[in-house]
Amino acid sequence: MSEYVLHLGDCLDPVTGLASLADGSVDHVITDPPYSCDVYLRAGRMKPGRHGTASPALAKMGAGAIGSMSEEMATELVVQSRRTALRWILIFHDAQSWHWYISAMGADFIRCGVWGKPDPTPQITGDRPAQGFEAVTIGHRPGRKRWNGGGHAALWIYNTERDRDHDHPCPKPIKLMQRLVRDFTDPGDLICDPFAGSGTTGVAALSMGRKFIGWEKDPKYHAIACKRLERTREQLDLLARTA
Repeated sequence: MSEYVLHLGDCLDPVTGLASLADGSVDHVITDPPYSCDVYLRAGRMKPGRHGTASPALAKMGAGAIGSMSEEMATELVVQSRRTALRWILIFHDAQSWHWYISAMGADFIRCGVWGKPDPTPQITGDRPAQGFEAVTIGHRPGRKRWNGGGHAALWIYNTERDRDHDHPCPKPIKLMQRLVRDFTDPGDLICDPFAGSGTTGVAALSMGRKFIGWEKDPKYHAIACKRLERTREQLDLLARTA
C-alpha cells in the first residue's frame, strides 16, 4: 500500500469499515474515539471568564455535533481491532468507560495507561476538581509481547494541544502521539486509526517512518487530515532528497 490511506466513512460500517480489512492486516491500532461529549459541548458554550475560554472550534458547535461512543460501539471497536491488529491496541477514553474496553478486550487486555495533563481544561463550574488525565486501554494478542519503552510506566505526561489550526475540538498533542508510536511500534509498521479526526495519529506515524490507514466520517475533518498527511509526506520527501 502507499504510505497512507484515509477513508471517508464510518469505521464501524459492516461493509466499508474495519470489518472490510483482512484478519491481522494491520500491525497496530492506535485510536482516540469520541467520548465525554457532554463536557465538550458545555465547554463550547463557556464564556470568557474566571474558568477559561472555549476554543473557536468548540464555540461553533451545537448539540449533537460530536458523535458519542456507546458501550455497543466501544465493544465493536475492540472486537474489530482485536481481529485486525497483529500486535498492540491502544484506545483512549474517559475513566468512566474503562470497564467497557477492559471487558471487551478479554484475554487481550494488558494494562490501563494514563495520559496525564499538566494543563487540563478548567472545571467549567468551578465547584469541583477538573479531570487531569485521559485513560488508555492497552491490549495485545496472547503470546510474546514487545515494545520499545523498556521499564517505562504506562504514564505519559504531555500538555494538551493548543494549536487550533486543525479546527478540531479535541486534538491530541503531536508529541504524545509520536511518543506512543515510538514506544509501541517499529519503522515500517502499519498503524490504523479508526477515528482519525484531524489526522494527528497519521501524522505521527508518517513522521516516524511508519505507514498509516484510517477512517474519518466527518468530511470537514477528513479534508483537514488529508491535507496534514499530504503535507507531512511532502516534507519527508523533501528531506530525503536533500539528505
